[in-house]
Amino acid sequence: MSKALTSQSALSAASAVAGENAPVKVIYIAGYGRSGTTLLDIALAQAPDVMGAGELTTLARHVWTNREFCACGTAVPECDVWHRIVEGWGPSRTNSSLLEYRRRQLWREALLGPGRFLDRLRRSASSSFARETLQLFQQVAEVTGKPIIVDSSKLPGRGFVLADIPGIELYVLHVVRDARGVVWSLRKPYKRDLANGVQRDLHPKPLLYAALRWASVNLAAERLCRRVGADRSLRVRYEDFVAAPEETVARVLSLVRGAPVEQPVLPASGALKPSHQMAGSRHRMQSSIRVREDGSWEQAMPTEQQRRVARLCDSLMRRYGYPGQSA
Repeated sequence: MSKALTSQSALSAASAVAGENAPVKVIYIAGYGRSGTTLLDIALAQAPDVMGAGELTTLARHVWTNREFCACGTAVPECDVWHRIVEGWGPSRTNSSLLEYRRRQLWREALLGPGRFLDRLRRSASSSFARETLQLFQQVAEVTGKPIIVDSSKLPGRGFVLADIPGIELYVLHVVRDARGVVWSLRKPYKRDLANGVQRDLHPKPLLYAALRWASVNLAAERLCRRVGADRSLRVRYEDFVAAPEETVARVLSLVRGAPVEQPVLPASGALKPSHQMAGSRHRMQSSIRVREDGSWEQAMPTEQQRRVARLCDSLMRRYGYPGQSA
């Protein structure tokens, strides 16, 4: 297996954008934070043909330049896997190229993403940005030898970007969690601790902001699922996943592989091993993880705060099967 993308491989990347090569299968996990997206990434990556990349959008945004940590315990630039991936990726060859890629990425991946709409108007899905983004996924598949890549970046805007790139066969998992549990989790502060997976100081989010952001992101994720179609999208509730992780993983892999999963994917011990996820939940830095529900908000969150969130998010919560304002 080649450890760097050769010039011939770069030509292959360009031709893949034109649809001449087999597409790269990407499982994109979309939704709001604190909803178990990193845990689902790690669970899916227990399958031998799946690479759990973590929040791949952060590679150019801040992970590489800030030397943030991979789940393997080393800084991403020093991780053998990510070093080989990035070594042959075009935008990484100079700092200016990486900064330019980051600028174009931010312009397209925002929730509204003006860059996406301009690309569509110009019909520029085969732009240099699209080719470089596809090339990154091809590098991940080539270096790891795994044909299915999980990108748990969560941002619906990034999902729309990937859906528009020829050469990427996109599957979307819309992960939802009870808004009250999400809002309560976001009200907890964390100090920056790179070695333990916290990239920056995390300040408590105001209740109103977190609740409305939960609603807007999930509505955008619904639109993304409609964009790729019912045959390439699933809604996964956090509560259902933690209650039956093996069944959830089998359901996802059956969709992507196009065939039923006949053997258990998760270890019999129940201990999941993170591999090379970047960014995401701090829990990825543990040597092993057990899938357990965090329902502490039900007792710890003040009743009035629970009611306020339920009132703000009532219709969506009921759509996802959570008791809303009427309860």
